[in-house]
Amino acid sequence: MSNYSLKPDKIDHEFGGVPFPPNFSYEDIQNLSDKEYEKRWQAWHNKRKEKLNSDYGWLSLRSIDWLVDGETVKIKNFPGQWRQSDNVVTYIPEKGKEVTNRNKVIRSPKDIIVDTVADVNVEDFYYEEVRAQLIKRIGSSDRKFAVRQRDPNSDNLKNFKGIKYFKPNKNWVLPANYVPLKEWKNVKTGAVLSDLIHNETAIGNLFFTYKSKKYKFIVFQGHNDDSGWAKKDPKTGRLNYLDNRQGSDGLGFISFRDATTGKETYGGGRGINIDVSKPESVDHIDFNFSTNPPCFFSEYCTCPFAPTENDLPFAISAGEKNY
Repeated sequence: MSNYSLKPDKIDHEFGGVPFPPNFSYEDIQNLSDKEYEKRWQAWHNKRKEKLNSDYGWLSLRSIDWLVDGETVKIKNFPGQWRQSDNVVTYIPEKGKEVTNRNKVIRSPKDIIVDTVADVNVEDFYYEEVRAQLIKRIGSSDRKFAVRQRDPNSDNLKNFKGIKYFKPNKNWVLPANYVPLKEWKNVKTGAVLSDLIHNETAIGNLFFTYKSKKYKFIVFQGHNDDSGWAKKDPKTGRLNYLDNRQGSDGLGFISFRDATTGKETYGGGRGINIDVSKPESVDHIDFNFSTNPPCFFSEYCTCPFAPTENDLPFAISAGEKNY
């Protein structure tokens, strides 16, 4: 197998619209005035809003259609047809409509073979301004492949009024330490779509202190929303698709619930990205950077729920709110 990898046209290092929090230490943060801290947080928040409002961010989603093994289907508002046969999806173009994939117009049926047993963001197809993203999800017996459309002119994008959040407060910056696992392990979690089960990859534990008590979070490997990560076999020319953890080295993701969940905050829980590229340097967790998952903004997502191990018995009045 060649080491040559095909990558997406644009790699999203902000992972679903959530930029990394600024890389400050606990001591650095404590030395900031409240005004300085809020200014720093606001700069991050502005990037968060910008990403959500981007042409193909989560607010642009307008549909998700699950393919059925052995059937050929037509997806509303996107030309052509889609046929699934086990792990092969065939896109059949429509005469007179120019649909592109990897910057090439598709003139004849295109077979896409995805043998990978993992969640994969497979390929992007474009018609005019609309992007149709083929994805594979492994947590259901009858839901394997889906096509979700993103439209820069979606009603959701046009009607978005912004994000509600608690006022940033340095009291929610808590001392912590990160301990990587010697061996990563799979953890099954539920999903917004009730018949899906997610396989998340646990990479470590974060220990933090709140009101003199110690708590622990499972930390998962971050994943992205890029399509097209694959390795090409030089002998056959066949693409072997890679899972949606590519390009996420050093990214830890914490999904959690607390006493505000389902009340002031989203019922599916919230999340925080943390930089674990240097495990020994992680010395705090900042709940002001807690964000709503993509499924909060769109019904066309397949977000995992937080694991029960990450349930907290107290209220975290920091980060993004429900509305």
